[in-house]
Amino acid sequence: MSSTNNEVGAHADAIIIGGGLSGMAAAYTLAQEGLRVTVLEAKDRVGGRTHSNADTPGGPLDLGGMLIGTTHHRSRLLGETLGLTWVPARPSGSMTYRADGEVVRAPDGGYPDSVGGSTTLDAELTRVNGLFDELAETVGSQGPWDSPEHVALDAITVQSWLDENVTDAVARRIVRTDLNIIVGADTTEMSMLFWAQYVAKCEGMRALQVTANDALWLGGSQQISQRIADFDGITVITDAPVYSVAYTDDTVVVESARGQFTASAATIAVPPSAANAIQFSPELPLARRQLQARAPMGRESKVQVRYSRPFWRDAGLSGEVFDLDLGYLSLDVTRPGDEWATIVAFIGGKDYDAWFALGPDARKQAVLDSLIAVLGSEAANVLGYHETDWPSVPYTMGAPVTVMPPGLLSRIGNALNAPVGPLRFAGTEAASMWTGYMEGAVRAGEAAAHDILASLKALKALTAGAA
Repeated sequence: MSSTNNEVGAHADAIIIGGGLSGMAAAYTLAQEGLRVTVLEAKDRVGGRTHSNADTPGGPLDLGGMLIGTTHHRSRLLGETLGLTWVPARPSGSMTYRADGEVVRAPDGGYPDSVGGSTTLDAELTRVNGLFDELAETVGSQGPWDSPEHVALDAITVQSWLDENVTDAVARRIVRTDLNIIVGADTTEMSMLFWAQYVAKCEGMRALQVTANDALWLGGSQQISQRIADFDGITVITDAPVYSVAYTDDTVVVESARGQFTASAATIAVPPSAANAIQFSPELPLARRQLQARAPMGRESKVQVRYSRPFWRDAGLSGEVFDLDLGYLSLDVTRPGDEWATIVAFIGGKDYDAWFALGPDARKQAVLDSLIAVLGSEAANVLGYHETDWPSVPYTMGAPVTVMPPGLLSRIGNALNAPVGPLRFAGTEAASMWTGYMEGAVRAGEAAAHDILASLKALKALTAGAA
């Protein structure tokens, strides 16, 4: 796949390593300013952690990132500029919880008063979320990372914090499952500083749990990257994993499976763990190397089950399910025009570990048994079942986001997006806000591109002055 008037292998103004949403947003921003951009993508497609199958029976399916939040302004604008249309997600109705086989209903976006033996659940979870919001406000989204408070939070796991601050066992269980779904890792694996910063970057717990799931793109979110790939000035080279990057103050030489490419600047728009497979010369700063070596991707699967109609709505249910027994969150993501209705379920972290180990047939049966228990017997009448196992996807190796263990974030500081010579770093992990979401991917890509534009302008002025 390639586009534009550039010759493959010709010197470009900028190289983008990674043709995911962030890399394509960076390429689009640069090309709009008249720069020649080469995008090198290891997969056989653009889109990265967004991947849409337009030919699925019953209507297009988003196999990766799909949900748009109410304040995801940059990604909405980009999609709309490219001619895409978004539609509301999350129909109204009651949410369903299951714990130890007990099924209860709760208000849309709220908690039940009791489930699994807890009788004060709504009040306790509201309190815990308030504490998370307070910590997020204290930590902030941008640092600094060397204060005593930051170091102390980075020395403990989220689970340690929960054990000390939450006495209700069911509330702890719900929070643990919720975080496993949100970031794809267990609370025993992630730093409390990382989580507090994550909440800050995503505008608080209510935004993470409710308003981040506001809308969907008709036809699928991968279309954003696909349409950018056809933009004049951009050359996309797929099946081009990058082996090495050599750089000076004003030149970047990239060796890939599709040959050598040169440019005046480059953006690394892949997850830190994927960037760790690239050899850099000279070596990247220690903080960046530590980030790439010590911060893995989350592990999460996305399961989509299709039905002839959204039967759950007949009973006043939204299709939103929080199942503590299996460890998933489901949503109704049926789009207007779809022939079949769709329930999507996200299973992450420790719950993913247990569920995935069951094997394909038992995994499917476990999901269907749960949906029958919470939505009714009609959930057995399945027309389509699709699993997307992101840890098995080459070059991505997980989803939805990079996760930091204790002791890392306070040491690496701003290495997620700090420039290194002519190199810039993007990807949703590098975003100033909404990391882990498509919004963060777009923001980080645009920020890296604007930084490159400014540096190339300054270099051009310096060169002209010397002449």
